Amino acid sequence: MKKSGETGLNEHFHKKTFENIPAEKRERILNIAITEFASKGYNAASINTIARNAGISIGGMYRYFESKEALIMTVLDRGYVLLEKALKEIVEMEGDILTRIEAMLRTSMAYAREYREINQIYLDVSTEGLSSLAGRISLKMEGITSELYRKSLEEAKAEGIVRGEVHPGILAFCLDNLVMMVQFSCASAYYRERLKIYAGEDVADDDDALIEGIMDFVKYGLLKI
Repeated sequence: MKKSGETGLNEHFHKKTFENIPAEKRERILNIAITEFASKGYNAASINTIARNAGISIGGMYRYFESKEALIMTVLDRGYVLLEKALKEIVEMEGDILTRIEAMLRTSMAYAREYREINQIYLDVSTEGLSSLAGRISLKMEGITSELYRKSLEEAKAEGIVRGEVHPGILAFCLDNLVMMVQFSCASAYYRERLKIYAGEDVADDDDALIEGIMDFVKYGLLKI
């Protein structure tokens, strides 16, 4: 990701000194860190390389971040802010649960394409080998979408749209997995090929056809027929 944008500065991840430097310098450091983590993965990424490419000393990097883990968590906090901003309109939008789910699919696809490198980092750190990071990330990242799904499902159950016996937490988990796989297919070559194998290349290349098919599946599994 090479564009400047809003930065999710969280004092739990970086040192206060990072907030005190010019915004342009913060952006440069984070953009270079994003590229390094996305291209090499967390374990192979070098904080020395990030510092050198950002034009600062390694000592300077450690004045801003206690460790490589603190740096990547700051990067992922930026991703959290961007995702939260992208989903804010869906949380507040009018319409039934199907309208919100479709909006979630389209928003997630757009987010994955615009911030492909951040999605690649999220994929990397969500593996079992980096479970210590994954646990910290999931508590925050998944909290955005789980709240949205649960709220929409509870409203739909109260309105009699969704079957009353369904478990909102399990449904929220299943819906999020659908959205997550679509999002990953937009950001990862592996998941892109996986989509083609299952859905066919014609559907994989047609966002509207893919979303229409997923929404048909959701309707029959979710609604009272």
